[in-house]
Amino acid sequence: IKQNRIRKRIAKRFGLPINVFESWLTVIAVTRNACGHHSRVWNKQNAIQPAIPNSPAGEWITLPTDSMRAYFDICIIKYFLNVISPNNDMQSKLTWLFIRFPEIDLKALGFPQGWETEPLWR
Repeated sequence: IKQNRIRKRIAKRFGLPINVFESWLTVIAVTRNACGHHSRVWNKQNAIQPAIPNSPAGEWITLPTDSMRAYFDICIIKYFLNVISPNNDMQSKLTWLFIRFPEIDLKALGFPQGWETEPLWR
């Protein structure tokens, strides 16, 4: 988006400073491209350091988290989804996925112990 006022307006809608919003969109695009091209994302460090919000308007994570792992990317998606669709079922779908495939290494993805109790996921 070239016009700064439009970028600011969209970022404000998500309760984020523009630098965080743009950083997060970049992370989502890179993650989407990795998935779309069948690249490994589950136990890999991201190439881009996402900006960390000081005080986002929406619920966010509180546990120590590696921002360079897939869990942080998933949290970004969840944050946006909570704004767009407040009654989304992303957590239940993730939980089902982890039950269905117990071999998924949550630690390799960067999921902290107790992730499901984070304010973002409630």
